[in-house]
Formats: sequence, structure tokens, C-alpha cells
Amino acid sequence: MEQNDLNQTPMGDHSEESIKAESNLVSEQTIQSENQVESMPVSEVVDNIADTTFELQLEPEPEEEEISSTDLDSASGVPTMDVDVSYIDYSGLTKFELIQKFKQLLSEGEITYLRNEIENLKVNFYKKHKAENEERRKKFIEDGGVLEEYTAIEDVLEDEFKQLYKDYRERKTELSKSLDEQKAHNLKVKYEIIEHIKDLINKPESLQNTFEEFHHLQNKWKHTGLVPQKEMKELYDLYHFHVQGFYNWIKLNNEARDMDLRRNLEAKIELCEKVESLILETDIRKAFGELQIFHERWREIGPISPDKKEEIWVRFREATTKIHKIHQEYFLKKKDELEGNLNAKTILCEKAEEIASKVYTRFKEWETATDGFIELQQVWKTIGMVPKSENNRIFRRFKDASDRFFIAKKEFYSIIMEEENNNLQLKTDICLKAESLKESTDWKRTTEDLIRLQKDWKRIGPVSRRVSDKIWFRFRTACNEFFERKATHYSTIDGLLDENIKKKEDLLEKIETYQFTENSDEDLKNLKIFQKDWVEIGHVPENVKMAIQDRYRKAINKAFDSLQVDDKKKENIKFKMRIENIMQQQNSRDRLYMERENLVKKLNQIEAELKTLENNIGFFSKSKNSDSLLKDFSSKIEAGKKETAIIKEQVKYLDNIYKD
Repeated sequence: MEQNDLNQTPMGDHSEESIKAESNLVSEQTIQSENQVESMPVSEVVDNIADTTFELQLEPEPEEEEISSTDLDSASGVPTMDVDVSYIDYSGLTKFELIQKFKQLLSEGEITYLRNEIENLKVNFYKKHKAENEERRKKFIEDGGVLEEYTAIEDVLEDEFKQLYKDYRERKTELSKSLDEQKAHNLKVKYEIIEHIKDLINKPESLQNTFEEFHHLQNKWKHTGLVPQKEMKELYDLYHFHVQGFYNWIKLNNEARDMDLRRNLEAKIELCEKVESLILETDIRKAFGELQIFHERWREIGPISPDKKEEIWVRFREATTKIHKIHQEYFLKKKDELEGNLNAKTILCEKAEEIASKVYTRFKEWETATDGFIELQQVWKTIGMVPKSENNRIFRRFKDASDRFFIAKKEFYSIIMEEENNNLQLKTDICLKAESLKESTDWKRTTEDLIRLQKDWKRIGPVSRRVSDKIWFRFRTACNEFFERKATHYSTIDGLLDENIKKKEDLLEKIETYQFTENSDEDLKNLKIFQKDWVEIGHVPENVKMAIQDRYRKAINKAFDSLQVDDKKKENIKFKMRIENIMQQQNSRDRLYMERENLVKKLNQIEAELKTLENNIGFFSKSKNSDSLLKDFSSKIEAGKKETAIIKEQVKYLDNIYKD
């Protein structure tokens, strides 16, 4: 029977009902040729399919009773095969776009073939729905709310999705009812066909007319469609019994019989070719479904010549066996993949539990641990599905570790909040003292008082980030106002400033014309003398300050670049030179503070990157073909450690300046 013939049946032979029914039929029925029944071992693979389950979700499904896939199946009465919803990626669509896609499927698609895509839409919709609710819950907690008081808000899009799913389920139920009615009708028609075949032996027409009517009844039988499963075996046994009776009664002459046998042989050869072509089909599920259809067609074809019977049957059976093997290997591979994902998520759970079990006493430790936990969460999202029986358990294990960690973090921050408030009060008191001194003209004594207040400020612990910049700006403004007034006062000494210009220009001439020797230590000593002399000369008028300072920086940098010392030492010298220049400028303490803050920020960034690289080495160390990747990670880690060592030395140098 041609493919186009199948499309004339009420539901088509590619529905889930048809595939399941015909799979069972192959396992229960035999393939009959003339007087004997040829059995086909399909039931073993079908049973394997029924026993094989796959995880459909990355995380637990929303508990929505009215749109449960179990309810859908029981309501419709349509037996289905395992659903694989991962073959179309809907993760990039928003909830609104998923609903629009749902509407499009209901309006354009045939309800028989929509289950996989609709289940896929449901999984992706509730992933996004749950993620949004989780984000709101987390925001609620971060804003100071109590977890037990959190209430999820009503989601209009979820209500619309539920209604669409309800409409889909009702349509499928109606379809199932219609299919059952159609099967009952088909059963009645096929029994009528059998009665007509029985009556053929009593008709007075010519042999040729009788034979044509017989073939007409056979074609009608093929095109009638499916019947109820429980009636199928008895129906086919009765059909083949009377077909064989017709052949025995009519006692065809050799020529007519040979023609019919050749036609049946050609039909079975064509089926063999079609089954063999399925071996190359990349869609394993599609190939297995079509194989069931071809087995049904084989059963409907009449007898062939006995000398060809065994040969053609062996060919058909061997092609079927190969497809069964491919089908079984596909599900075994799928099972191995799910087990591999389970092992990977188990490792992540162990790492999460390790992080959650440690005791952290400092902000930096909590931030480092938080970064590590967030990284585990990101890796979790990249791992695929696990066996359905393990999904809730492994997800709950990871979530429990996450909850323990973040609850402990919240408790830690709440404990130190009081300490931060006390520190804020102490820093506020220092601000008041600094503001009371900013108008003073006792330059020396007030300078000493403000420097002492700055040291007191450093000894006080941190305050809340929310007010940290604000309170620091208040203190810095009071100090700056005094030191700017002080700088203005001393800059009015014009004669001294003009003399300083001449001294600095003479010194610049020495630096720019300095002749380096082969003794690098002696050269370095001379360059340091130049730096010391420059600092000791003092201030110059504001209108030439930037120009002469820029000329000095270029000259001294060029001199150090020409110095014959290693790059690390040269870089260290340049850093100290830059710091010494800053110390001679207005607001030097503020500038040094910002310099240190920038170094600490850079240090934290590099250490976080090192942590990520070290974690990645742990993840990929057991992977095959990862040698080049591990080598690159190791190189980056080594360079990062060297850079952190240099930065730590620079921070220590600045801390020593503050102590002085």
C-alpha cells in the first residue's frame, strides 16, 4: 500500500495512537503468508521503550493539577510513547512569545502531532515562571522581608497559558472519542468485507469478475483504517481464514495464480526496500514508527511463491532487526547521557555542600564563597537532564545546600550591621571635629590635628556601603578645605616660588643631559638624588606648575627607561617615584588613599579571576583532550600570581606611608 493510501484513513497512520497500537499489534500478531504465519519479534523492543523513561525538565515541574501531562493522557484515552521535548529549543522565547507559539500551534497544527511541542512549551514556560517568582522572592528577602511572609503575585500570563492547555486537552479528548467511534465503525465495515468474501464462492459470475471483486474487497480492507485493539487478532484471523478459503475454492489456473503471486512478491520486495531505507533515517523515533506501519502492510499482502517465501521473509526480518538494534542503542545512549548528567550534578552538590558547611568570619571570605556558589549555579544550568526518578532528589539536594549558605550569610550580615552603625557614629564625630578645624589659620598645629584625625579614621572599622562614600566625602571635604587654604597661603610667597622655578629648570637640564655609565647602581643612585632634589625644591606658581611637572615626569621616566636594571625593579622604582610626586601635591592624602583603593580593587579582581581559573582546572582536569586548555589556564594562573605579588608590595608601601 502506498503512503498516499494511508492519508485517506480518518486519523492517518502516524498518530501516537496508531504507532502504539501497531507496535502492540506486531508483538501480538503474526505475519501470514498463504497457509503459514510468519512471526516478527517486535514486542521485545516495544517493551524496552515502555520501560525507558527520560527526564523532561531541568528543574521540578510546577504543581499545576489542571495542566498535568498525566491528566492529559488519562483524559484523552490516547496511549502515547515517551515524550522527548528537548528537540526544539524554546529557551530563548519570553513567556508571552511562548503563549503566542501555543496559540499558533492550536490554530495551525493537527492536534494528533502537537504533544511533544506543547509539552516543550509547558516546560519552558514554567521554567521562566518559576525563575521570575524566585527572583521576586529573593528581592523580597534582600529588601528585608521574611521568607514565610512572601506571597507570589498573580500571573496573568500563567492563567492564559492554563486556559490554552485546557483547550488543548479538551480537543484531544474529543479527538480520542472520535477515534474510538471511527474504530468501531471500521470494525463493522471489515466484518462486512469478510461476509462479502464468504459470499464470493456462491456467485455465478465469471472467474475474472469474481477475482476483480475479490481484489476490490482487499483494497477496501486496506483503506478502512484502524479497529479496536482488543478485536484485532480475532478479526485478522477470521479475515485470513476466509481469504485462504477463497483461494482454495476458486482453484485459480496456473497463469492467474502466478500473476497474483508475482504481484504479491513485488509488493513485499518494495516493502523490504522501504524498511532497508529506514536504516539510514536520522530520526530514530520516526523510523521505528514507520517500521510498524510497514509490518501492518506486510500482513495485508497475500501469499507469494513458496520458493521465494523464505528468502523474502529473511530479507524483511534482517532489515527489521537492524532498525530494532539502532532504536535500542539510541535509548541506551540516551540513558548513559542522563546518568552522566546525574554524576556531574552530584559533584556540584558535593562542592555546594562543602562551601555551605564552612564557617566564614570576614566579608572577603563571604564574598569569595558567594562567587564560588554562583559559579556552581551557572555550571548547574549548563548540565542537561537527569533520569526522571532522580530529578527532584538531586535538585532538592543542591537547593538545600544553597539555602543553608545564603541563610547563614544573611545572619552574618545582620550581626555585623550593629557594628557598622557604631562605626558610622564614630566617623560622624570625626567629621564634626574636622569641620570645626577647617577655618583655622594655625597651619602647623591644625595640620597635625587633621593628620591625627585621618589616622583615627583608618583605625575605625567599615560602615555600610550605602553610606560609606557619603561619610568619606564629608570628611575629605573638611580636610581639603583646610589644606587648600593652606596651599593658597604659601603660594603667595612669590619670590620663593620664582626661585623654585629656576632651581627646577636647572635640575631638569641635568636630568635631560645625564650621561649613563656602565655602573647601573651608580646611575640609579644619581636618579634618586635627582628625585630627592626635585621634591626638596618645593612649590612653583600655579600657572607653570602643570607644565614643569609634566616636563619632569617625561624626563625622569625616560631616564629610568634607559636604566640597565630588570623590568620588575624598574617598575617598582617608577611606582615609588609616582607616589613621591603625589605626596608633593595638594590633597596628597586623598590621592594616596584613592591610589590604594584602586590597587586593592585590582587585586580583588585578579584574585577572583585566579579562583575561577583554579575551579575550571578542577572541572576540566579529568576531561579528555583538555591538555592545551589546562596549559593555558596554568599559564594565566602563574602570571596572575606574579601580578598579585607586585600589587601587594605596592599596597604595603602605601600602608607604611600612612603609618608615618
